[in-house]
Amino acid sequence: MIKNINLTVRRTVLAAGTVFALCSFTVSAETLKWARAGDSLTLDPHAQNEGPTHTLAHQIYEGLLQRDMAGKIIPALATDWNPLPDNANVWRFNLRPNVTFHNGNAFNADDVVYSINRAKMPTSAMKELLTSVKEVRKVDDLTVDFETNGPNPLLVNNLTNLFMMDSDWTEENGVSAPQDIAGGETTFAASNTNGTGAFMLVSRAVDEKTVLKANPDYWGKDEFPLDISEIV
Repeated sequence: MIKNINLTVRRTVLAAGTVFALCSFTVSAETLKWARAGDSLTLDPHAQNEGPTHTLAHQIYEGLLQRDMAGKIIPALATDWNPLPDNANVWRFNLRPNVTFHNGNAFNADDVVYSINRAKMPTSAMKELLTSVKEVRKVDDLTVDFETNGPNPLLVNNLTNLFMMDSDWTEENGVSAPQDIAGGETTFAASNTNGTGAFMLVSRAVDEKTVLKANPDYWGKDEFPLDISEIV
C-alpha cells in the first residue's frame, strides 16, 4: 500500500515545498491519519502562501499545472500550453474537458479568468506570482490566453501554485476577493471549499481536526487511482 499511496497526496506535498517523510506513514486501511506541525491558516486558496495552508489546499484545489514526483511540470487542469508562434508574450492554455467542481459545476475558461484576477487582488498572498501577467483572456470555453508584460519563462512554474476556483460559487457566497487575514477578516471561503481536486472537505475544526473524503468524480482517478478514501 505504501508504494501505491495516492499519488495526488504525494505530489502535492512535494509541490507545496513541504519536507515530509511519506515513507513514515503506516497505511493499513483506507483512512489516512495525517498529523502536521501546524494547521492551515485558512481554506481560501488565495489568502495565504505558507506550508501547512498550501499543502492542505493542494488536496482540494488544483492549478492549471502541477509537478510530478521528479519535480517535472505536468498537466493538471490544462492539458497543454505554449507561447503563440507570433507573440512570445502570449501563452495559450488548452483546458481539460469534462472537469467538475465538487458541487457539480463545470470547470471552464471563465473560472480561470476569474481565479487569476482574484489572485491578483490586494488581499491575495499569491499576487506576487502574477506580477508579469498583463491580462488573462477567454478564447473559448476550453482555451485561455495569458498575456505578459514581456517574455516570461517562469509563468508556467508560478501557475503550479495558483488554484482555480468556481466563479459562480465564489460570487454566490460573497467571496469575490481573497480573505483579508491581516485585517482579521473571516469569510465563507475561509472555512468552506469547492475545488476540482482529488479530495473534498467533510468537516473542519480549526487547530483540531480536518476531514476530507475522496472525490468520486475526480478527473484523474484513472490516471492516479485513489487508495485512500479519507484523510483526517
